[in-house]
Amino acid sequence: MAGLLPALLFLPAAGDVREFAGASSHWAWGPLEKPDLPSSATSRVKTGVDHFILARLSESGVQPAPEAAPRELLRRVHLDLTGLPPTPGEIEAFLLDHGDEAYERVVDDLLSRPQYGERWGRHWLDVVRYAESKGYERDEYKKFVWRYRDYVIESFNEDKPYDQFIHEQLAGDELDNVTLETQLATTFLALGTFDTIAADREVAVYDTLDDIVATTSMAFLGQTLQCARCHDHKFEPFSQKDYYRVLAAFEPLNVTGRERQVGTAEDRKRHQEAEENYRREVLEPRRQAEEKFWLPILERWSRDGLPEGRKAKLNDKQLALTIQAIPLPPDKRSKEQGNMLEKERNRVRSAVREVATEEERSKISEHEQDLRAVEKDKPEPMMGWVYPGNARPKPTHLRIRGEVHQKGEEIPFGVPVVLDGVLPEPRPTGQSSGRRKALAEWITGSQAPLAARVMANRVWQYHFGRGLMEDGNNLGMEGGEPTHPELLEWLASSLIEGGWKLKPLHRQIVLSSTYRLSAKHPDPGKDPDNALYSRWPLHRLEAEAIRDSILAASGKLNREMKGPPIYPPFADKVVGASSGADWKNSTEEEASRRSVYVFAKRAIPLPELAVLDNPDSSCSCAKRTVSTTAVQSLLMMNGRFINEQTAHLADRLRKLEGEEAQIRAAFDFILCRPPTSREAEQAKAFLVKASREQKIDPLASLALVLFNTNEFSYR
Repeated sequence: MAGLLPALLFLPAAGDVREFAGASSHWAWGPLEKPDLPSSATSRVKTGVDHFILARLSESGVQPAPEAAPRELLRRVHLDLTGLPPTPGEIEAFLLDHGDEAYERVVDDLLSRPQYGERWGRHWLDVVRYAESKGYERDEYKKFVWRYRDYVIESFNEDKPYDQFIHEQLAGDELDNVTLETQLATTFLALGTFDTIAADREVAVYDTLDDIVATTSMAFLGQTLQCARCHDHKFEPFSQKDYYRVLAAFEPLNVTGRERQVGTAEDRKRHQEAEENYRREVLEPRRQAEEKFWLPILERWSRDGLPEGRKAKLNDKQLALTIQAIPLPPDKRSKEQGNMLEKERNRVRSAVREVATEEERSKISEHEQDLRAVEKDKPEPMMGWVYPGNARPKPTHLRIRGEVHQKGEEIPFGVPVVLDGVLPEPRPTGQSSGRRKALAEWITGSQAPLAARVMANRVWQYHFGRGLMEDGNNLGMEGGEPTHPELLEWLASSLIEGGWKLKPLHRQIVLSSTYRLSAKHPDPGKDPDNALYSRWPLHRLEAEAIRDSILAASGKLNREMKGPPIYPPFADKVVGASSGADWKNSTEEEASRRSVYVFAKRAIPLPELAVLDNPDSSCSCAKRTVSTTAVQSLLMMNGRFINEQTAHLADRLRKLEGEEAQIRAAFDFILCRPPTSREAEQAKAFLVKASREQKIDPLASLALVLFNTNEFSYR
């Protein structure tokens, strides 16, 4: 303990308002004002985005690169908006007409496809640390979390206003119009890790609450408020009191975590009616038919006794109860009789089987199979992994040095002072405090413009591979300033003016000439780091887009949407470990669905995703790291998945007549372009050489080579 004292002496005091030079004028905390478009006297301006980019290029004396070739542009925008490459047919159609109007039709078509929500929903799942397990040693499964993933995908597809999206995730159970969808949206709060075997349960609870505060502040506000849990923030004007003001919004939640029934009273009523109808119209008639078949067998047992060598699995009283109950309607049976035919049904069936003849046993099995089949259709209550609130929360206390058991002064619910502490008055509901709704209204209100700036920056980042702000989760003082501040303000203002809808923002960006630039510049030395966007910034596809593109090229991509997670093949030794016990085996068809549906387990992520820099889901990920390692090459050359898919693609190519057609198709499916003359000759020579090797499929080997090119993995 003595060794800690010198460090503790330097911790800032837990004040209320913190004075930081320049804090009051920090660009991100001021009101949002849409700037005028800079004048750009050039025919290359296509949307408002270009005015800002071209003006900066002109000031710097840099000419932009020429426009990308039609094939390159089409592949780029398809991968960008849907995460899937264009088909050869789509490419050919675009080559016939690739003018501005045709390109605009392509963009509108891609934004309307359901694959758009799968692509951009996955981006959001990075930000909110999505996973379907609790983390830590046991990494237990969180049932029904996948319903939040489906909610996110559907929200992007329907272009739900972003402010509404925020309200539903933070306070879907506190809104004026609570629905099943808004309740499932609050799974956002429950996505973090939880130590189920923690020595100190209260510490585990507050670590979970800290995770909620951290994710909320980074995801929606681009601020690092979590750094003020133990002491005043060292780099931002956030006091420790600021942290606990926001914590008070979430402290009433019961974060111990389990699946719960969700839905409105009307939803529950509909489920109850469906369940009663199922029992009355489907289940009971089949059960009664089975029981009537049992009756003569049981009466024979009662009359003649057990056949020689058979064991009595019911005593005399149980046997009599069962014989008496079977002729009676279910609602006329006594409690004891009902138990024998409801709770003890399997034991009664086993007893009947023991005394039945071989022919009768066969009939018993038929009844049993019939019941199993209809039981699969039983209406299930809508379940979700959500945290319930509390209408009468306990007082929130500052925790000295962040220690859960060292309570300080009582802290009222509020928001950081420097960000304008005025927020709506909470309106408690019958089940919750109303604080989260008040917080959501403040986040999207006119006095807190951070939400629009943060999301506009994220959209730009996912299109270009880097944001106008380097760290999309940190727009605070430590985060610095945007590379193009006026452009960011214009994008954020446009987002709000467009009703907080994201699709119009996408159109402004992908229809711009800036987005359409070639990656090749005749004079790259004038903008060596491409900081001015003088050319298209090459960046590698994410792990999911690489896996999905491989499936699309092989012809095996299953486009089924929504539903429980899928479980692609995994090494038996890994699955057999304690933390992998809940990994199931999907069929090949199920496992060929898009990667956004792969079971997101924290302890053992799917190798073909993890090796290609799938994010750490223990915290919010603003931007994925991009690494280049030998393991990636080994996986892409020798992995089970890639070799299965190249075999499928080879089968697809063999359906074409002639070697030239097969080579052309391989390039079209994988790289979205035909081979050059030199590449075609090299491919022919490769096929000849590969055909001489034993146990090697030449076409599969060619596909493997193409999948391992940089051109395939980059856009």
